Amino acid sequence: MRLRSFLVLGTAALLLISGCTAAPTPTPRPSGSPSASETTTPTPEPIVEPEAAFDVTCDDVAAEMRDLVGEPSSPVEPALSVVSTMSWIPGPAQYMFQRAGGIACSAGDAGRYWEVTILPDAEAAIAGATEREGYWGERGGCGEGSCEFEFPDGDVLLSASVTDPGLDDGDTARAEEAMRRLASSAAASSSEVEYIASDIIGVPCERFISEQELSGIVGADAVLFTDFGGWGIPAEVYHYVNGSRICYYTSATGDLGDISSHLRITTLPAGAWAFEKLDGAPVDVEGADAAKASSGEYGESILDVRLGIDWIRFVTFDNGAGAADPSPLATAAVRNLTVGPTAPQ
Repeated sequence: MRLRSFLVLGTAALLLISGCTAAPTPTPRPSGSPSASETTTPTPEPIVEPEAAFDVTCDDVAAEMRDLVGEPSSPVEPALSVVSTMSWIPGPAQYMFQRAGGIACSAGDAGRYWEVTILPDAEAAIAGATEREGYWGERGGCGEGSCEFEFPDGDVLLSASVTDPGLDDGDTARAEEAMRRLASSAAASSSEVEYIASDIIGVPCERFISEQELSGIVGADAVLFTDFGGWGIPAEVYHYVNGSRICYYTSATGDLGDISSHLRITTLPAGAWAFEKLDGAPVDVEGADAAKASSGEYGESILDVRLGIDWIRFVTFDNGAGAADPSPLATAAVRNLTVGPTAPQ
C-alpha cells in the first residue's frame, strides 16, 4: 500500500525514551529508488532484507565471542539485544543497523550476554552523535564482569558490550584484539550503502496521530512527550541515518513518575522483511497489509503493522487496569497515513 503524500509544515517533536533526547527532523539519506513522479504504474514493492555493506556476518561475530566467553545461553540473533536495554529498542529498533547497511548480533540472557554492532559509512553518524554529545571518541576495556568497546576503523564503527561474570581487566587485550579483527575485516570489505526508499522516513509524529485525535480515542487529555535526556550511536542511527520515529503519548498532567502512558509508536522504514519474522497472532487492522498482536513483559499490548514495505509498532501500557486495545489507535494512524486525517468534529 502506498502512503498518501502530504506537505508537512513545521518541525516535528521527537521522543527518544529512556536514554535519548528530542532532536530536529533528520534529513533522509539519498536513495537510488525511483521517485513517485518517475513511476507511471504503481506496482507492489518487494519485501527485501537489506544486505550488509561488508562481508562480516553474525557467524563471524559469534566465532570471536565464542573464543572470548564460550557458548552463549541462547541462539545468536541478528538483532540488537533486549536484555537490559532501553525501553524503545524491542521491536523495529532492534533492526536499525541492518537498514543502515550494517549488522547487529546478540546472544545470551540476563547475567551473561553480548551484543556487537558494526555500522558502515559511519563518518556522518559519528559527527552527528558527537554534536549531540553522544560520542566521545574511541573507548574500550574490560572490568569486573564486563567489557565495552567502541571505535572506528576506516569508514566503519564497531560497538560491543559483553557481560560475563568471568571477565576482568586482564581480558582487555584479547577482547580488544577480537573486536579489532572484526572491525578490520568489515573496513577492508566495505562497499557503498544502498538505502531503500520509504514513505515514512522523517514523518512527524502528528502525521501518525495527533494529540487531539488520540485524546478523543482514549477519552483523556494526552500530550506528545518529548523531554528526555541522553544520546548515543543507536539514537543517531535510528533517527538520523534511518529517519525512524519514536512517538510517546502520555496523560497531560502529572509528574514523570505518575503520568499515564497511552501509546508509543516506533518504526522501521522499509522494515517489512523484519516484520515477517515476528511471532504474534495475525489480526486485522483496516487499511494495513498485515498485523500481528502480542503482549509485553510488563503487560503491554503490542500491535505490529505492515504498511506496504514499512513496519510500525503500536504499544499501549498497563496503567493499573490492564493495557488498552491498541487497534483503534493503529487504525486511526493507518488511515491518516494512507487516506488523510479526519477533520476535527
